[in-house]
Formats: sequence, structure tokens, C-alpha cells
Amino acid sequence: MNLAISTTVTEYAVAFLRRGRTVSTNQRNAGLDKYDIAILSALATNTRLTTVELASMVHLSRTAVSRRITALKRAQVLKDDAEVLCYESLGFGVRAAVEISIPSQTAESLRKTLRVQPEVLTISVIAGDGLLCLDVIAIDMDHLHRFIKALQKSGDTSTKIIYTEEKSQLTLLERMRMLDEQADNAVVRV
Repeated sequence: MNLAISTTVTEYAVAFLRRGRTVSTNQRNAGLDKYDIAILSALATNTRLTTVELASMVHLSRTAVSRRITALKRAQVLKDDAEVLCYESLGFGVRAAVEISIPSQTAESLRKTLRVQPEVLTISVIAGDGLLCLDVIAIDMDHLHRFIKALQKSGDTSTKIIYTEEKSQLTLLERMRMLDEQADNAVVRV
């Protein structure tokens, strides 16, 4: 799909909302309309679009798009830091997913410490006994090894090296349509 929002995708967004289905955020329960969904879909494809380009794609004024983006950020649907970095070009040759199993009473303290570590991109709490999953970058394998050794003082770890990463080609609207069809058919296709 090209950067422009296709007529069929926009038509789907309208039909989705007309059927009484709404999309809402957990924080403020702010409903998203067809224009919000179209803006998010376009930004999911290209985070560098200007408000003028977005306005043309979703058939709104630049001011209206700007107000909607501000509202989406305020509702925490859209983040300020939408840029995607190529860490390898910045000198980080290794990326890994690191799971650590820790006692639940020490989880918050460890998360607080990890949030300010330069190697840690994200921290996810996952199902299991005190399991955290870290998205980690390192300069090289030796750097990663030193980081993991330090982390093992807090709990048991499991590390998976990420060799390549590919972003899904589906836009937000395509994903919503497919999930909606699966829910209607009660079938998940792989």
C-alpha cells in the first residue's frame, strides 16, 4: 500500500465505526474516529510525514490534523518519540531480547534501575513469576556479555540475539479489518 490512504481503507474505517464499533484508549477512553485512524495508519507507515502531507491524505485542514495529533499525544495513543533509530549505524552492533526472572518484591526496584541503563531500550513485564523482558543494545558481544553478567546478580537470565528485524507491512486499518473479520468468523488464520 502506498503512503496515501486508499479509498477502500478509508471506507472500511467508516464502515467499522458505523457498525457501532469504536476504538478506545485505556488511559482516557477517548474514542477514535475515521480521521484519527487514518492519521495513525499513515504515521505507522511513515513517521516523517508533515502535517501538510497528512492533511492531504486524510482530507482535513493542516490545523485540524495538527489538533488531532496533539489530542492523540495527550491521550497517549501517539508518542512524541515516533522516530525509529538504526542503532547499528550509531555503533551498537548487537541487539538482544533478555528475559530475567526475579522475585516480585524486587521487580520495581530493578525496573527503576534498568530504566536509566544505556543498553536498555524497553522493559516489558511478561507472564510468569517475576519475568521481565528487556530489549537491549550493545556495542559488541563482549559489551553484551558484561551487561548480562551484571544483570545475573539480580536473577536468572535468558538471552536471544536479534539478527534481523522486520516491521509488519500492514497498516493500522488493514490490521483492524483483518482482526474484525477473524472475530466475526471466530477463526485465526496463520
